[in-house]
Amino acid sequence: MAADSVEGVHLVITPEGEIHGVDCDANRELVRRIQACVNACDGITTEELEQGIVDDMKNIINQVAPILKKANELPRRESA
Repeated sequence: MAADSVEGVHLVITPEGEIHGVDCDANRELVRRIQACVNACDGITTEELEQGIVDDMKNIINQVAPILKKANELPRRESA
């Protein structure tokens, strides 16, 4: 396949974190998304990511958030 026939966004990120590719809006947006993902996953192991921990966390948040919202809407008791 010829290089000029490849469509879409393309860039290379080296192990040192250097980014190589065409400077275009699509590549900048992709780099921004990758950086956001890396930052969001700080402290999560690769194995945990591969096993679906992000989906697990989203499911838990979706279950707990309505409960917390409801609890927050309850009248507060004044402490003595």
